Order: sequence, then C-alpha cells, then structure tokens
Amino acid sequence: MPWPKRPRRLATVLVEELVDRLVSGEVPVGAALPTEPVLCETFGVSRTVVREAVKALEAMRLVTVQQGQGTRIRPMADWDLVNPAVLSAAVRHDADNAILEDVVDVRRTLESRMAAQAAAHVSAAELDVIEQRMRDLDASMDDAAAYLKADVAFHDAIMVASRNRLGRAMVHNLTVEAYRSLRYVGDPSTEHIRITHGAHRRILDAVRAGDAELASRAMDEHIIDSWQRRRPAPSPRVD
Repeated sequence: MPWPKRPRRLATVLVEELVDRLVSGEVPVGAALPTEPVLCETFGVSRTVVREAVKALEAMRLVTVQQGQGTRIRPMADWDLVNPAVLSAAVRHDADNAILEDVVDVRRTLESRMAAQAAAHVSAAELDVIEQRMRDLDASMDDAAAYLKADVAFHDAIMVASRNRLGRAMVHNLTVEAYRSLRYVGDPSTEHIRITHGAHRRILDAVRAGDAELASRAMDEHIIDSWQRRRPAPSPRVD
C-alpha cells in the first residue's frame, strides 16, 4: 500500500516564500521583516504559523530576532548556505554567478581530495563500478542530457571509492541545487562533451593506476576547465 500524501504544512510553504524574498534582496540587509499581523494578513496564516516560520528563518541565519527591535535581515555572509532552501534561492537569484563560483571552488577542493583518496584505496569492486560508469559515458556522448546524468554518476562512483562519506554528502548537498540551474549545467556542445570525456578518462586512468597525485590534479583541472567552458555571462544589472 502506498503511503498517503500529506498536505504541505503552511509554515513550510511560508518559509519557502520568505526565504525567496529575503535572498532576492526584496527586503534589504538590516531592514525589519514585516510585523506578525502584516505577515498574517499578507499570507493568510495564523500567528502560530508565522512564529514557526520566523524560527526557521532564524535557524537558517537569515534573520536575527531582537526584543523590541523586531526581526532584522542578516548579511549574506551570515547565511547558512548549506541549507538546501537557502542555497536553492541563492542559486536562483545569483545574477553575477558568485554562488556558482563558490560551488565550483568547493567541488574542486573536495573532489580533488576524494579522487586522490579513491586512487589510494579503491577496491576491485569499486573500480568495476567506476569503469561501468565510464562505459555509460561512452554510450551517451551523442545525448547531452544522458551524458550529464552519467557524468554525475561517474563523479559519485569516484567519491564512493574515496570512502570519504562526509565529503561526498557535502558535495551532493551543494550540487543537487546547482544542477537544477541551467546557468550551472550550461548547454554543452559536441566539442565540449568530447573534451569533458577525455578528462573523465584521465581521472579513471589515474585512479586505476593508483596514482593519487595525478588523480587529484586530473579532477581539479577537469572541474575548473569544464566550468570555464560553460560559465555564463553575468546578468546585466538594472539600476
């Protein structure tokens, strides 16, 4: 028997709406969030729902609640950008690609290290999986969407082989939102896929050879080179 679907809680819906508005800059840093009565009237919810939503925003470090001063918007440097709701909104409103650049930098740091760990520790069974993921890439070079899916699986197989569970979880949490953005995945050409495929092959060869230094360098170069080819131009500012 399938589990029955539960309606989304009003507080969850309100949090998503408020996160999007705050991250977009609709309410500037340092300004006060509208009062409870205004939020209740605007969104048609009770004070209990509003208070629960504000507590969630406070946990995300988007706002600070001060007695007698209301709820104030915190600077972006304070935000919990690892929180999926905050990161998703930040990627949507990332006009100058700053957040996407940060995602790439974190990926380079973590995945290059995990590629080295995979080269040092990969088992025969784990190597078999990585090689199968490479065959999946081989088979999907003429289909950009299929290649992207196989690309993600290839990187994940390397991370699994690294035995670095926390690093893998961090990369997954960061990239799951980024991969939903067309500005992050781009629109790869046949030539782009060909170059990327060669980079994947070099990573596999280094892991198979047990060369941790080469695997780390190959992964780092692959991630930054691929981003440089697909990096979108920043959106024009509207004054």
